[in-house]
Amino acid sequence: MTMCREDMERFAFLFLCGERDRALLAGREKMQFLDFDRLSYITEFLGLTCLNMELWKRFSPQFQERLKEYSKLLELKEEDVELQEYDDEQIYEEWLVRFCRDAPEGDAQRYLKRKIGIGTDR
Repeated sequence: MTMCREDMERFAFLFLCGERDRALLAGREKMQFLDFDRLSYITEFLGLTCLNMELWKRFSPQFQERLKEYSKLLELKEEDVELQEYDDEQIYEEWLVRFCRDAPEGDAQRYLKRKIGIGTDR
């Protein structure tokens, strides 16, 4: 029996993620927009393209209005110099650090620290 890419990515992500993210993906906890945004970013960062697409197909319909608002904000951000100063990179880094911290100890955390570039001093 061979695993398809979608299954391998899902399995890898479930190995790496913490209990709360597993609960969100399993439907045991309700997915909020911020969770969706964070998990979309993390799966993209980790190169899990199929899983990222699966998240979008499964969860984006419930966030259509919020995604429209987000898109408008991004358009404004491109036009407004003051909004450009807002640093999304800091939020993304915090998401990655927290994802790594919440991962099961051992191989999963070691892998994520290398992938994300977190030193052992954190």
